[in-house]
Amino acid sequence: MKKHLFLFMILVITMSLVGCDFFFPSGGTTGEPTSFLTSPRTTTESEINMERVISDVYQRIYEDLYDEVRAEVIADLSDEEFQRIYQDILADLYQEVDAGNISVTAVTVADLIMGVARDEVNSVIGVSNYNASNTIQSVGSGVIYKHIGSTYYVMTNEHVIEDGTRYEIRFASGTSVSAVLLGSDTTSDLAVLSFQSDLDLKVASIGDSDSLPRGMMVLAVGHPNGYDYFNSVTMGIVSGKDRYFDIDDDGVKDMFVGYIQHDAPINSGNSGGALFNLAGEVVGINVIKIASTAIEGMGFAIPATLALAVCEDIEELGFSNQIPGVGIQFNDIASDRETLDNLGIEIPSGINNGFYVHLITPNSSVDGKVLPGDIVLEIGDIIITNLYNFSVEFSKYHVGDIIDIVVYRNGETITLEDIELLPKVQVVNE
Repeated sequence: MKKHLFLFMILVITMSLVGCDFFFPSGGTTGEPTSFLTSPRTTTESEINMERVISDVYQRIYEDLYDEVRAEVIADLSDEEFQRIYQDILADLYQEVDAGNISVTAVTVADLIMGVARDEVNSVIGVSNYNASNTIQSVGSGVIYKHIGSTYYVMTNEHVIEDGTRYEIRFASGTSVSAVLLGSDTTSDLAVLSFQSDLDLKVASIGDSDSLPRGMMVLAVGHPNGYDYFNSVTMGIVSGKDRYFDIDDDGVKDMFVGYIQHDAPINSGNSGGALFNLAGEVVGINVIKIASTAIEGMGFAIPATLALAVCEDIEELGFSNQIPGVGIQFNDIASDRETLDNLGIEIPSGINNGFYVHLITPNSSVDGKVLPGDIVLEIGDIIITNLYNFSVEFSKYHVGDIIDIVVYRNGETITLEDIELLPKVQVVNE
């Protein structure tokens, strides 16, 4: 198409030069060919304005040609060429700025911080937990993350609403409204509340915590030590990612939540509050503070991407569909061999890795399939090497996934097929 149009343009120009009246007809009526060259001409009447001719031709072909050329240029542009063009444009802009032809207003870090403090903190509210005597037994923070009609949804920590009989949402104005607990998840320490309001309340924007880089500046917003310090804003940086803790006090680090480590000062009332980036997006839900004479300034937050997925499950199902449980109580042969020896449990020669099963959790994923005394060698596509590696790799599985489990039982290796992963069963110690 482009070639035809270019040839057409050249033909028009050529005809113009030789006086073709196909495009420039004379005013004669005799029917015989008339040429600009066969009659006397003056500069004012007969000379062709070539710039105008070319302009007219370009005008005819421009609309058809532009889109096609643009698409082909973009398609043929390599990453290297794009970067070169980008750098050239950037250099030109810098020159224009230096020359004073373009004025630029710098957005400073302070401007960004004040923007978050001004515009975003109102999505962080207070959560009051009442006991059976209608007395507040704990307060924490929460984040409004969703709004449908007059219903607002709040994510907070599970331990903030623990053992409560009723709940209230507290606003910066000091007013409160009743809230309904939709569900919670102990493993991730998350809970969802809803409340009704006709007010136009601030709803948080949830950011992509998976791409959060170490060193990124963050702001923690919450109510440290109660509502007297409502929506306090503190600043820090992301110190690390994928930090693991024994959040449910069972003596084993929980690897299903890779916490964000930061050094923004937080205290107990910050639990359930937001960790913002400077774009005003929630990238984490503050959950725990480690402070001692040896370790200071270490705060931790649940990644916002995981928190949103868990909370959306709780909205729909009343529980988390993100983190399954296997349902075995065991010793890791690789790290607990001495414990097994002290218990008088003999591990067969040649088996150096696996989980020796002591008990099966009732109604769990493997109830009626794996037996006490089994040595679990593989779970899904994970070959058991040690507890840490298994916990990290197992986090890719979700409730409802179908897996096989390989166990060593009575001198034989057995594959238990088509086991559906169920939510982690919470064991109640009586």
